[in-house]
Amino acid sequence: MEQVAVILSAVSVVLSALAAVFAFQAAATAGNAKHDADRRWDDMVRPRPRLAFTAPPSPNQPIEVEVENLGGTLAAGAVIAIYGEELYASELTLPEKAPARRMTLPPVLKAWQKARQPAFLMMAARDVSGRWWDCLDGMKVIKDPRRWLDAHLKELRLQGAVSFPELSGAPPHRR
Repeated sequence: MEQVAVILSAVSVVLSALAAVFAFQAAATAGNAKHDADRRWDDMVRPRPRLAFTAPPSPNQPIEVEVENLGGTLAAGAVIAIYGEELYASELTLPEKAPARRMTLPPVLKAWQKARQPAFLMMAARDVSGRWWDCLDGMKVIKDPRRWLDAHLKELRLQGAVSFPELSGAPPHRR
């Protein structure tokens, strides 16, 4: 009788261990499925703006860029560009999968350094879920948009010169 009790307890321990392994495997599978679903959602809603310069501007005139969105809705965005002796900045919004269109970026300040080729210095975009993305750094998520913007504006020496209320959450800059 005692042997039967030992055998039953051993079988019970083995079955409990197998149940724990299967539970762990089910939890890992559920975690992977959630991660895959989150990645697919990000891929679907993440805006992917593509901007290109069309022609060099005249001094103190807006610069024209061609902009299209290859991804999800760009609910709000901010862009800073440099060309020659001028810095240009603007906010933008684009619908999902928007075809190319032209827009102008107004000059905001004289550049501290002359640029021979036009270049984008900062580009951020907000998707429909409210997350911000750094479009020039591999579409990384911006965890704290206000801090990110302050750091970029400080680095570009544009604090107080430009304002992106949608990005910073601050009221618009008044001149």
